Amino acid sequence: DENNGTSAQTAFKTLSKALRKVHDGGKIRILPGTYSFSIVLENCKLQNGIIIEGYKGMPVFDGKLNLPAGLFFDKCAHIIIDSIEFRNYTDFGIGGTFCQQIVFRNLILQDNGHKAELKEWGEMDGFGIYIDESDEVLIEGCEATLNGPDPKIFPDPLLGTGIDTYRLKNSIIRNNHSHHNIGGGLLVEDGVNVIVEGNEINDNDLDASVDDWWDGGIWVDGGHDIFIRNNNFHNNIGPGIEISDEDNQHPTGYVLENNSSTNNYFGILIWNFGTTDWPDTSILINRNNNISDNQQKDVWIMP
Repeated sequence: DENNGTSAQTAFKTLSKALRKVHDGGKIRILPGTYSFSIVLENCKLQNGIIIEGYKGMPVFDGKLNLPAGLFFDKCAHIIIDSIEFRNYTDFGIGGTFCQQIVFRNLILQDNGHKAELKEWGEMDGFGIYIDESDEVLIEGCEATLNGPDPKIFPDPLLGTGIDTYRLKNSIIRNNHSHHNIGGGLLVEDGVNVIVEGNEINDNDLDASVDDWWDGGIWVDGGHDIFIRNNNFHNNIGPGIEISDEDNQHPTGYVLENNSSTNNYFGILIWNFGTTDWPDTSILINRNNNISDNQQKDVWIMP
């Protein structure tokens, strides 16, 4: 690759070379086309960060059903990924761990996680976005669809997730569309100070009843101070909203406000808080939500 990467006419042939050459505060522009690679970026903490974005159209990163993930960031900071499609990766489209100030914006995650192979990673069930143990993350304007194990395998993996997050802090997940996934639309597990707003989550297959559980359109478990507002959950095969304390962590500060959950199997499923009624307001504030017209039950609470 003798190109200098300074124009569309002399573009680098690989993203790997662009990452080696980009300067602090620089931008990598990717022209439309289909690219096949799997890149891990480690310990990238440039003070002014970098931007990786589609340019003059949306490029497609294609795993061709044999690469595990398109992009993965480990211990990185100040990175923006914008306007790229990730498809056909065996485990997930894009992800990160132990990162800070990472932005995933205007991405399409489609047909990822059908045959997860990274079993040593733990619960790698197949995801569109997978990010954990990270701070100041922004996920916005993304579409996650048709992600998750295909076919479902009993007992594992039965279901994946469109947008899967674990132990996020001080983060925002907004204005995304997660639909028709084999599994949940959005997981917020053990998050702290996380805002989830303006998302549409619909038509996801949440049915793991063969193994005595259900996924959720959104599933919130553990952590504290999680704000779920102005979202639309509809037509999911299972609960539009699921809130739980699976590991007896005694979470507090959940706020559920101005959401709509309609035409799902269940409107909301709440479990393991030791009550058959809504949990105490120190745990969950339920304000101005429309939970109605669901097929089996609007509100399902199990102790």
